[in-house]
Amino acid sequence: MTQISTHVAGARSGTSRPLTTGDRAFLSFTLQYPGEFLEGGVVLCVEDPGLTERDLRAHVAARLAEAPALTERLVRPIASAPAPGDVVWQHDDALDLDYHVGVLDLPAYSAAGGLRAALDDLATRPLDLERPLWRLWLLRGHSPTEVAIVYRFSHIHQDGSAAHQALHLLFGDGHGAARRTLRTFDVPHARDYARMAASIARSLPRTRQLASWGGPPRGAARHTWALTELDRLRRIARRESVTVNDVYLAAVAGAVRTWSLPEWTPPTPTGADRSRGAGRIRHAMTRIPRQRAFYTAMPINVRTPDEQEVLSNFTLATRVPLPCTEADPRRRLALVAAQTRRAKADGRFGVIERRMLDRTPPGISPRTFALMVAAGARPADTALFTSNVGTMWGPYTVAGRPVSTLIGIAPMLVGRQHLSAALYGLDGQLCATFTASASVPGHTELAGHWLAELAALEGSPRPGPPVATTTPPVPPRPPVIPTPRTAPPQHTARQDAGRRSSQVS
Repeated sequence: MTQISTHVAGARSGTSRPLTTGDRAFLSFTLQYPGEFLEGGVVLCVEDPGLTERDLRAHVAARLAEAPALTERLVRPIASAPAPGDVVWQHDDALDLDYHVGVLDLPAYSAAGGLRAALDDLATRPLDLERPLWRLWLLRGHSPTEVAIVYRFSHIHQDGSAAHQALHLLFGDGHGAARRTLRTFDVPHARDYARMAASIARSLPRTRQLASWGGPPRGAARHTWALTELDRLRRIARRESVTVNDVYLAAVAGAVRTWSLPEWTPPTPTGADRSRGAGRIRHAMTRIPRQRAFYTAMPINVRTPDEQEVLSNFTLATRVPLPCTEADPRRRLALVAAQTRRAKADGRFGVIERRMLDRTPPGISPRTFALMVAAGARPADTALFTSNVGTMWGPYTVAGRPVSTLIGIAPMLVGRQHLSAALYGLDGQLCATFTASASVPGHTELAGHWLAELAALEGSPRPGPPVATTTPPVPPRPPVIPTPRTAPPQHTARQDAGRRSSQVS
């Protein structure tokens, strides 16, 4: 079993702090189940193949001097601590840049395929619990015109909002907090307890199982992604009076439906049924077992403004049914929006839950925490995980070079989950990323299907009155893997933007 270092606290005065409830839960899971871990990250593309490992290390060293939060590590102190024997976060004055900044040479001109293979490989290398829980890799050779920088972080130390802050400290302007909208939580009312009770009742049913998964999740994590523009989702959201997150989730639902379409169409009556007349057909259809709902887990940030610069976990998850049975893209979006509005409870979600997090008894055993994390990843209860990390506001730079593209890496518990999706953004660009178990057949199609769903939402007419329908959705555009960029001929800005706005990898 992995051990936590025992150090004498006080290398810096007042630099220790306790773990949050979420930190404790993910740490307990990692310790209770050796070899299992939850990590996420991003890829930053820089259009300068001349960027060297030395340049990157010098950049990071300069940023760390002003960002002590990135030097925190897990320590079980034997001297000064909030409670003797408790694991705390403590600054590491001897952070080893040789470990935290590495380099990988990819096959020459391997383009997006080489980048995907590198991400798959890095996902098998867990971060060292004895060190600050993040690493950077410089990936080079796959393109003659750019390099890629991979930032990986452990969920023990960072949730999505904390990853925002970490990237801001490393590659943004480095000052203060990253731009985010956070809220405060007032005293719970009676209706908040009623809402929570109803939410617990809705979380009891198990999720629908798909034969398309190909059995239990097996094998390592595999990564694909699709790039588009934030304005595309905003235009759809404004037209339909929904949120960008609703558009993202509806496109995920449509992508899963297209990928596993035969499972969402009702059974066709046999010839014998038809010969008995319409009444017999209706009677036969009533005997068909009702299918379970198809649930995704959606994390919601409960961080307060006072915690915006803290690198820790302040996230709760809620289940949301995805309407994959609905064939019409716009009706599917309306159904998703209705579910997320109910989950958010007019802005009251988190009022009780945040109070519970703050008052978690210190005596809860690590095994209980580990079981809580494991329960949230059961395929029988939750089909997939869909997170919206949000838009990061740049510009981001690396050693004076601008970051041109951000690609997300969706965290997934390997061996426990079939699929995890996440939405990342940098300024006006968005990335929908999918991490799947290697055993899931055809998982590389999901990114292309997601883009096809956006196109269907952009072009579909306004829906009429709700009617029963089994019309298949618009056929997806085949995914196109971009080739390595060479010194291209001159294009107009509009042509270049159009080419990047629907990129699939």
